[in-house]
Amino acid sequence: MEKEEFKRLWLPPCDDFYRTACSILGSEADAKDAVQDLYIRLWNSRDSLGNIRSPMAYGNRIVRNICIDRLRSAAARRETDETAEECAAFISGDNAEKRMIDKETLRSLKDAMETLPENCRTAVRLRFFEQMEYDEIARNTGFSAINVRVLISRGRKMLRKAMEDKNPKIRKA
Repeated sequence: MEKEEFKRLWLPPCDDFYRTACSILGSEADAKDAVQDLYIRLWNSRDSLGNIRSPMAYGNRIVRNICIDRLRSAAARRETDETAEECAAFISGDNAEKRMIDKETLRSLKDAMETLPENCRTAVRLRFFEQMEYDEIARNTGFSAINVRVLISRGRKMLRKAMEDKNPKIRKA
């Protein structure tokens, strides 16, 4: 097979593959990564592609399988994270009721985090979940140090309000 024929057969417009990946994954960035993985797989197996009768169908099948693998691994990571949280609570000797309350509180917090504006969410996540100092957050995000403090303060207030709205038993400490 000559080079030009190979290019015509095996490098169709990635828009078709991108649309397939985007419809499965629902994320543009993930879809672009999946298409890139497709082309890497095709390149690595380029010597054995001569027998393929329908390159587009073959490429769509591979990109679909890549997307399914990505979705399965993301679900497995989420399940592993939840299992780890449950194990940590069990090991610490908490009773079942407290573990359930903690799990619900954690879910409420995750939901509340999703309601924050992107800048606030990033600053709050870096400060409280990744334990970064204000100066580190400013360097990593490009915000000024004062802006970081304001974003974190606003984020905390919004989270507190969202948590209080979801569970009236939570009171400002």
